[in-house]
Amino acid sequence: MFAQSKSALMALFATLVFSSMGFAQVEDLTSKLKSPDAATRKGAAYSLGRMGPTARAAVPELITALKDTDQTVRRSVAIALGNMGPAARTAIPALTEAFKTSDVRVKRAAAFALSTMGPLARQSAGALAEAVADKDTGLRVSVAAALAAIGASAKETVPTLQAMLKDEDLIVRQTAVQGLGRLGANAGPAIIDMSALLADTDSTLRAQTATALGMLGLASRSAIGGLTKALDDKEEMVRQAAIASLGKLGSSSRSAVPAIAKALKEENPEMRYAAAYALAEIGRDARAAVPALIDALSDPDQEVVRECIYALGEIGPDAKAALPALAKFFKHPSADIRKDAIDAVSVMGPAAAALSTALGEILSNDKNDHIRLAAVYALNEIGAGARPAVITIVEALKSDTYIGVREECAHALGSIGFAGPTVLNALKDAAKSDDLGVSQAAKIALDSLPKPDNN
Repeated sequence: MFAQSKSALMALFATLVFSSMGFAQVEDLTSKLKSPDAATRKGAAYSLGRMGPTARAAVPELITALKDTDQTVRRSVAIALGNMGPAARTAIPALTEAFKTSDVRVKRAAAFALSTMGPLARQSAGALAEAVADKDTGLRVSVAAALAAIGASAKETVPTLQAMLKDEDLIVRQTAVQGLGRLGANAGPAIIDMSALLADTDSTLRAQTATALGMLGLASRSAIGGLTKALDDKEEMVRQAAIASLGKLGSSSRSAVPAIAKALKEENPEMRYAAAYALAEIGRDARAAVPALIDALSDPDQEVVRECIYALGEIGPDAKAALPALAKFFKHPSADIRKDAIDAVSVMGPAAAALSTALGEILSNDKNDHIRLAAVYALNEIGAGARPAVITIVEALKSDTYIGVREECAHALGSIGFAGPTVLNALKDAAKSDDLGVSQAAKIALDSLPKPDNN
């Protein structure tokens, strides 16, 4: 105990000493901002910037130094404030003024600093927007980044970034489209101009645009046609970005399902996985892809197979044609894949009645607790059509080693609704179980079953 207390005291002492030394260093560097030597002032600002938010005590002096007579000092000061981020928020008005200077390097540094302040710098958006036509490419890039960081809280953000989508410089266009993507649904007014970049000559920008459109969510529904067309792009990264974004749009992308399904045959397994993932996100409206997903269940990549199984489950009863193919995975060596297949079948509900016997065999024989639980849950979801598995369920209710399985067996018997003597007796015994979950489930099942006719 004494040793622990001693260690804690030593750690506290070290922290205090370090903080004291840090404060002394900030104080020393701050004083150097007033040196008659410009190189010294510049070096002090640089060092304070490297300290980041821990040098926040120097902000007032750095604000004053933004008016230094030497432009290299002003630039270093602006960068230092930017490295401190929101900790230097009181410098925003001064940085906005500094941005109006004629020196482009200082303006770039000021724009960078404002970008690190995020929405706090929204009062600077007007000044930044005025630089949209500046001839310096680096400055326009910095402006786009700053406006994107400020976000939609400034009225100038979206229209300015939208205008920059047509900039002659590639990096400016890239920064603008990525910035609009970060704004989400607020960038809705820029959809048409963003979509136009899907045809840009630069493949990286096309991919960035496809990704950005997906980030806008349902606001980019009008871009679905362009994103679908992008699935034929010669560059894989563009196709993959378009697939991902179409998936994010969910059921709105139903018209793109046939095109997405074609990607299940792409050479790159990452592309095939992306296609299956997107179809899963589209869900029931991806029913047209069921044949392609069934074919893809033979994919050599296990992760692709798992995602195809999941997609079929997300489509639900409309994917019942896949039931025989899914049943083939019930004895797969991978427990994960076995469970995936059973989970997908359970979503099919009554449509999966033909697999009741196979699910019963899993309940009887599989060594994995969670897989047996998934099997009886699927039988529960099938309901009355799972009657062929009743005897197996009764046996599991009596003897399964996993309480969760026994509890679900009781629920399943209630769902199936067959009130034969064997079922009733098993449930009555289970209702006396010491396990509260099993007991309650059995009582609920007994209450739900039709009462015997005594007449």
